[in-house]
Amino acid sequence: MGVAQNFKAQTMNTPKIKTHRMIDEFKNQNHFFILSKGYNAGKPLLNPCPNCFVVITSNLEEKEYFYWLCYGLWVGGFFRQVLTGSVIPFLRISELHQVINATRSKVALRKEALMNSLEILNKLSAHHDNLVKQIQLIKQAKKAIMYKILR
Repeated sequence: MGVAQNFKAQTMNTPKIKTHRMIDEFKNQNHFFILSKGYNAGKPLLNPCPNCFVVITSNLEEKEYFYWLCYGLWVGGFFRQVLTGSVIPFLRISELHQVINATRSKVALRKEALMNSLEILNKLSAHHDNLVKQIQLIKQAKKAIMYKILR
């Protein structure tokens, strides 16, 4: 996800948030998913899974904004404060809306800091993906070496 240059936090529409059904398909790229159950509830995802919400935005710029906003809220533990349930904690859509809207209004006042943070998060995410690929290649090399020795 690249940071949009013409970012306008004050003109952002409120995203539509619905419970995702695995049979639903989305034609455009203006959506992402949020885990709704477990201790990782609130974690934004690019691919659907069972027990998640879908966040539908008007454009890619809004998708990126809300994805990283939710990511920051998840990393910061803000969703844990509103989890419900004793055995399997879960996040309600209404509480998800409340947390996002409250944070959105606070962040709108610090647009420049938000843009810098989004840029850094994008770079760190790309670096993380690169490291994951490198680790997978190292594991494959280890298997190949052991296979060669043991066959």
